[in-house]
Amino acid sequence: MRTLLIATIVGTYILAAGAQTTLPPTDKAAAETKAKQEIVESVTQDKGYGVRDAEGSAKAAKTKDMPKVLPDMAAKQKAMQSVTSSAGKGYGQSAAEGAAKAAADTSPRKERPKMSDYEKQLQKASE
Repeated sequence: MRTLLIATIVGTYILAAGAQTTLPPTDKAAAETKAKQEIVESVTQDKGYGVRDAEGSAKAAKTKDMPKVLPDMAAKQKAMQSVTSSAGKGYGQSAAEGAAKAAADTSPRKERPKMSDYEKQLQKASE
């Protein structure tokens, strides 16, 4: 009886020790591990804030000596006049110009859609 008990305990220890050993990786597991490593490498290759800021500063320095869009003061004044003339109009003047434009419009008007019998009944019921 004692030998049977000892054999059972030894067998249990052997099974437990065997279950703890690692198996050699399969091709699928190796491919998954490699894919995960590539993802981590691609994420960690991102440049830091300092490097990106330095590149932006270098790009701005290249365009610093480029000619201006509005080279002289007269061109700037003309551009500002066109902006302020439209923005400086009051509501009344803008509304009057819009009304005059609408009155001068002679394009054909769309015909109003006809109400169906159901819509007529709804209108009568709501009155």
